[in-house]
Amino acid sequence: MNDAWDPKLARRKLKALPDTLVCDALLDQTIFAGVGNIIKNEVLFRIRVHPATRLGDLPPRKLTALINQARAYSFDFLEWKRRFELKKHWQVHTRKVCPLCGGPISKLYMGTTRLRTFFCPNDQVLYPP
Repeated sequence: MNDAWDPKLARRKLKALPDTLVCDALLDQTIFAGVGNIIKNEVLFRIRVHPATRLGDLPPRKLTALINQARAYSFDFLEWKRRFELKKHWQVHTRKVCPLCGGPISKLYMGTTRLRTFFCPNDQVLYPP
């Protein structure tokens, strides 16, 4: 996600996919180049959105947060990786206990990618249609 990346274009692309799950949207390399599974899990936890939420059901502020945090976490991820301290910053990825509520972290194979998805069912909101 270099300087040429356009958050407004990302928003337009996301709005054109209302039935897509947010967990799949974050992994779409035509929207978020470089975002992988760890970043997906951590961004959704940061913005408190359940990975099974459809893009069309996200409130506008959460869509903005999704876009902003995908970029911000990508830069954090790169910096932590360079310092060899990436894993210590993970909040939910491969974790068993939520750092916010102390409840169990869920692990499911979700979306079209069927990749491991870690999330807190207590703290991440599943927005209804």
